[in-house]
Amino acid sequence: MTALELARRGARVVLACRSRERGEAAAFDLRQESGNNEVIFMALDLANLASVRAFATAFLSSEPRLDILIHNAGISSCGRTHEPFNLLLRVNHIGPFLLTHLLLPRLKTCAPSRVVVVSSAAHRRGHLDFTRLDCPVVGWRQELRAYADSKLANVLFARELATQLEGTGVTSYAAHPGGCCGSDYKQYVFGGWAWAWWCISDTQRISLEIMTLQPRCEDVETAEGVALTVTGVAQVKIMTEKELLAVACEQFLGKNVQDIKNVVLQTLEGHLRSILGTLTVEQIYQDRDQFAKLVREVAAPDVGRMGIEILSFTIKDVYDKVDYLSSLGKTQTAVVQRDADIGVAEAERDAGIREAECKKEMLDVKFMADTKIADSKRAFELQKSAFSEEVNIKTAEAQLAYELQGAREQQKIRQEEIEIEIVQRKKQIAVEAQEILRTDKELIATVRRPAEAEAHRIQQIAEGEKVKQVLLAQAEAEKIRKIGEAEAAVIEAMGKAEAERMKLKAEAYQKYGDAAKMALVLEALPQIAAKIAAPLTKVDEIVVLSGDNSKVTSEVNRLLAELPASVHALTGVDLSKVPLIKKATGVQV
Repeated sequence: MTALELARRGARVVLACRSRERGEAAAFDLRQESGNNEVIFMALDLANLASVRAFATAFLSSEPRLDILIHNAGISSCGRTHEPFNLLLRVNHIGPFLLTHLLLPRLKTCAPSRVVVVSSAAHRRGHLDFTRLDCPVVGWRQELRAYADSKLANVLFARELATQLEGTGVTSYAAHPGGCCGSDYKQYVFGGWAWAWWCISDTQRISLEIMTLQPRCEDVETAEGVALTVTGVAQVKIMTEKELLAVACEQFLGKNVQDIKNVVLQTLEGHLRSILGTLTVEQIYQDRDQFAKLVREVAAPDVGRMGIEILSFTIKDVYDKVDYLSSLGKTQTAVVQRDADIGVAEAERDAGIREAECKKEMLDVKFMADTKIADSKRAFELQKSAFSEEVNIKTAEAQLAYELQGAREQQKIRQEEIEIEIVQRKKQIAVEAQEILRTDKELIATVRRPAEAEAHRIQQIAEGEKVKQVLLAQAEAEKIRKIGEAEAAVIEAMGKAEAERMKLKAEAYQKYGDAAKMALVLEALPQIAAKIAAPLTKVDEIVVLSGDNSKVTSEVNRLLAELPASVHALTGVDLSKVPLIKKATGVQV
């Protein structure tokens, strides 16, 4: 986590680890999670002092900066070793001590910087006995003592280093990270047992027994404004499902049973009070079970979010201070008495009515009996005629049924013949389907498969041609790049040579002064003369006019005669070959 946070803040992090495989895997994971590619692995075994020196040499040669040195490695048990000092002291203190002094010059160069030694609160149980530092450590008790001694050495080293480095810009710290097993995993155990490591694991208990609560709301006004006092009885307990138990532990771990009861009791009383304000006195008093059920349903979600389960909730007592409930009982008693008197009167009336109805029913029965006798005689005669008619009908139906049965038999025979034809046709269709399937497979084998093979071959050829073209294009691009680089190198070399020549000229001009300037003028004079003479090549004739006593003409002729020789001597340009000069020097005045 230390390396991850530093990487997230943009630092270059070097993981100095003993195992190359696990160290490189950790560096890869840190790069992926932090998005910082500046996380690298370097091999270091603090138990081997030669490995410590090799690491310091490699680090100083490859890393220009060291801002923070964190000694995070540590062990708590010993193994076999052939080097001096026990393994716990070497890994936890001797190795970090040597590494710090080997890297201290770089820390001072990069100041402000710091050294952090990860120690432990176990240093309080340490006692450094310098006569026993090289003795073997055997058994877990000696390992715990050796671990505490090494952590004490960490603290003393960090304090002394801070004192010696005061004013250099390098600070030193010893840190106790707290108890940690490498994760924040919590284990919940109920009705059993579990291992707990002494001085490492943190264990706490919470009661899972049923808790009895008596929520009580005094003088709460109902929907009608009547003040009631209601007392209930609730049975609650902490739920043991894993997720709900975790919630309960988060809420109540470290609290006693009475504290838990108080929290749940306040919740139940709040819901009880709110529900009382929505009901009438009659609803509360006459149907206590429904009232209790309503309270339980409303309160269950809230206490459930605390990991608490309501096992039962009942209304124990309901009363008021204004005798409203007593008056309600007297009214009910009067209503019951009134209903009883009305019931007696209604019973006597119903008895007289019933007696008259019975006499009427007796006369009706006698009349109905006489009527039934006459009906029976008439029914006998009718039944006798009906029997005769039925016999005749049955005889005709029997004859007709015989004929119909014969027709049905013929129909069944024809139906069976049709079914036989259907079966034969189905078999023929099955044979034709098999023939179609065989033909389809034959077509697949003779046409489709070769076509697919040919298509695959063509596709492979096309893929090869595509790769070939890509490689050719890449080769051509590389060729053009190489040519461009060569031409750029030539231009750069020519530019450097020209710059060097100009530099040498400038140095020569500065050194020789006027002589260098004269040489520069003489070097440029041929070009100047050529530029001056260029217009004269286009002039066919020059006429010089003068008076009788003027010497202009003679002087011009003399200058024109001497000019080619002088220019030739100075610049090397032969002006006598210019047609105009030839003609001018041959004129007579």
